Amino acid sequence: MGACVEYEEQASLHAAGALEDEEATRFRSHLESCAACQAEVASAQEVLGLVTLPPQTAIETRAQEGLGARTLAAWRREQTRRWMGRRALGSLAAVAAVVALMLGPSALERLKAPRTGTGMTVPVAGSGGDDLDAETMAAFEAWAGLEPLDSDALASIPDGDDDMVDWDDDFDDLGEAL
Repeated sequence: MGACVEYEEQASLHAAGALEDEEATRFRSHLESCAACQAEVASAQEVLGLVTLPPQTAIETRAQEGLGARTLAAWRREQTRRWMGRRALGSLAAVAAVVALMLGPSALERLKAPRTGTGMTVPVAGSGGDDLDAETMAAFEAWAGLEPLDSDALASIPDGDDDMVDWDDDFDDLGEAL
C-alpha cells in the first residue's frame, strides 16, 4: 500500500529533507497517524541513501573552497589579455593614421607631378663616357673599390651577340677542365 494520494509528493520531499517549515510540521503531524506514509518515507530514504555521495575528502574541500577565487583570477587575467590586445591594435591603428596623414600629401603631390627624367644619363659602353663628369665617375669608382677606368678600355668592349658565343665557349672549356 502506497502513501496517501494528497501526501505522496510530500513524502518524497520529506525523505530528502526538502520541505519548508510550515509544510514539514503539517506532514509530520500526518506521518504520526499514517502507517502507509511512514512506509513510503522509509522506502524513499533507503533509495536516497543508495545514491548519496560519499563525504568530501580534505583535498576536495580545499579545492572547492578556493574555486571561486581561482575562477575570478582566471577571468580577470583573460579580460586583461583581451584589453591589452585591443589597446595594442588601437595604438597600431593610431600610428598608421598619423603616418598616412604625414606621408599622404607628399605621395599625392608625387602622383600629380608630371614625370620627367632625372637629368642624369648613364654612359653606354663604347660611347666614350662623356655624359658623366670625371669627379662623379672617380667617386663612384672609389666607392666601388675599382681601378679607374679609362675610355680606351670601355671602347674595347665588343657589342652584340658575339659576347654570348664567346662566353659559352669559355664556359664549355671550364666544364671540360673540371
